[in-house]
Amino acid sequence: MAYKAVFIDVDGTLLNDDLQIAEGTRDIIRILNSENVLIAIVTGRSPASSLPYYEDLGIAGNPVVCYNGALIIRNGTILLEEMLQKEDCLRILTEAKDYNVNVSFYHQYDWFSERMDDWIKQENAISNTIITQRKLSELLEDNFNPNKILCMGHPEEITLFEDHLNAIGYPTLNIYKSKPTYLEVVNRNTSKAQGIKTLIDIYNIKEREIIAIGDNYNDIEMLEMAGTSVVMGNAPEEVKKYATLVTDTNNREGIKKALELLYGR
Repeated sequence: MAYKAVFIDVDGTLLNDDLQIAEGTRDIIRILNSENVLIAIVTGRSPASSLPYYEDLGIAGNPVVCYNGALIIRNGTILLEEMLQKEDCLRILTEAKDYNVNVSFYHQYDWFSERMDDWIKQENAISNTIITQRKLSELLEDNFNPNKILCMGHPEEITLFEDHLNAIGYPTLNIYKSKPTYLEVVNRNTSKAQGIKTLIDIYNIKEREIIAIGDNYNDIEMLEMAGTSVVMGNAPEEVKKYATLVTDTNNREGIKKALELLYGR
């Protein structure tokens, strides 16, 4: 199979636990990019948090799929944007009041939260994205529509909140964990799979010609749609069920090993 594109998740996949890209992973990605294989990051992160990795990988100018597919940017141009509606955002804010979670809004390059607590400090250290403190309900009154809502909290609290939201039912939203302490909310039309579909249509690439690499629940849809799905060894067992290939962990060059195998290197 002549794979024409590789779509890669960031946290737990591209990055090791020290939030670094391993040298071997960087090398194989640069080689494939030089051979006109489309390499793109597909992540829940913001553009500000994602694009620095493009410089590191030597793939500047390639498209990046952010906010789990709600925003696609290439060379500063927005190729796709999905936003949340005011009514849904207000309802999430209301329901969150009964749970010990920090709620924040992301829109394009901007990040907003009311509570500057340890969760915000942790996410800021990971994402390197500047945050603005604002009352979120007031922000929504200014014709503001976020691309993503991020809810952060201890695993048991996040699970309780997720179960509560799912019990209510939100037909216009996708709600899922990106890791045990993060619950993410995006427009129902948004997914990593839909973001990839948008790109392969632009580049005239077929689903069977792509590789998707991920490690968590928000990667499942893109793993299902890709011709070849690679799941990291550090992924939950449930996610591994969607793999064509289970590779090594993010701390042991899992991406490098998978791509060398699939490209016969």
